[in-house]
Amino acid sequence: KHAIPTVKLKRDLMACALRDGALRRTVLLPILSQIYADGPGEALRAMKENGRYGRRKQYPISLVLAPTRELAVQIYEEARKFSYRSRVRPCVVYGGAEIGQQIGDLKRHGHLLVATPGRLVDMMERGKIGLDFCKYLVLLTTLPILDIRLEPQIRRIVEQDTMPPKGVRHTMMFSATFPKEIQMLARDFFPSRRCPRVGRVGSTSENITQKVVWVEEIDKRSFLLDLLNATGKDSLTLVFVEKHIASSTLEDFLYHEDGKSTRLNS
Repeated sequence: KHAIPTVKLKRDLMACALRDGALRRTVLLPILSQIYADGPGEALRAMKENGRYGRRKQYPISLVLAPTRELAVQIYEEARKFSYRSRVRPCVVYGGAEIGQQIGDLKRHGHLLVATPGRLVDMMERGKIGLDFCKYLVLLTTLPILDIRLEPQIRRIVEQDTMPPKGVRHTMMFSATFPKEIQMLARDFFPSRRCPRVGRVGSTSENITQKVVWVEEIDKRSFLLDLLNATGKDSLTLVFVEKHIASSTLEDFLYHEDGKSTRLNS
């Protein structure tokens, strides 16, 4: 209700809401609407000009930067739904996948590009993507520590390449939380913006109770078992770990304890 009219007016925006699904739709609906209304413009001419000289460089009209490949794929799938049977062709590029196949996809698509920062920098350095005609830049944030680690790559994309300047480019940032580090980053990218908020900035859902318990490394597994037993056999529990190998060893441990655990690695 608050963010979509702001984007339609082509104003910069920093929005906070607790529901990721709402964020994804808020990101895409007004941007696709503007692309439909304005057309590809100079970006299409630039792609055709490059094609004459045997180059295969894409110039996205809109760029959505996501910190993880999982979020990038989710945004891309939403974009495919909203652009169905239109001439807008969304594309997604992210690390950990075959780059040759993604380059092939770029040749046929790319009006709305969803990307993780690392893979996008790689594509730009290979001369496959140019940001010269990017009208809409969207920054999606998730975990604060992850976003801060990606800051050099994000600055490389936004400030050091051919990205149009503020005023020509419309910048949007969406997040379920806005810690101080991310707010400082946002001020550098667009100091003049509107900030609609749904829920308290930096908060989690009021339905979630958070508790922090300090446990020595040697006692973590036994403490986890105590927690699982306390919640009951029919409860569902999600456990986050730092590394892939930790998830593998923990899954093996829990499987031999109750036989009802599995792991999911990115």
